[in-house]
Amino acid sequence: SSVMLEKCNYMNGLIEDLRLTYRLKNNQLPLQKKEHNLVDILRETIINILNNPKYENRNIEFISKEESIYLNCDEKFLERAFNNIIYNAVVHNDENVKIKVSIENIKEEIIITIKDKGKGIAKEDLSKIFERYYRGTNTGESHKGSGLGMAISKAIIEAHNGKIKIESKIGSGTKVAINFKNY
Repeated sequence: SSVMLEKCNYMNGLIEDLRLTYRLKNNQLPLQKKEHNLVDILRETIINILNNPKYENRNIEFISKEESIYLNCDEKFLERAFNNIIYNAVVHNDENVKIKVSIENIKEEIIITIKDKGKGIAKEDLSKIFERYYRGTNTGESHKGSGLGMAISKAIIEAHNGKIKIESKIGSGTKVAINFKNY
């Protein structure tokens, strides 16, 4: 029964992710935007990942020179996007890989960076990373993702008038840069 429950929960999550991708694709997502502190959202996202017993030994460094950087956003959806991206850095790298998450406010732009010096992503996978249902060749058997996480993250960030860019090289690590206009 526990296996059935696990599979049922997985299918339910997959159906919800599919529904969300279609809503995002068709601009049918009613965002509940108000001023939120992105420093707090990122910090809480990292704490939640590290509170998972499976990842409590991971090394995630959070860097922010400011305690408050505000953006008019839907906190729930941006938290989900950040969680997907940081979680990918955790599960697709070895336990000893350090992940740095930083946020800064430069003039009228908020820049969030998630980078590691881990396994990296193959060039042929990099161009498809934000496609729905895509799971790269670096995905191990223990990771049971749907291939929707990065597509969802990109759509949520773009729904907030943001941009996301990813750079990576096999053996050298990965850098994800998220930019929001702050005006």
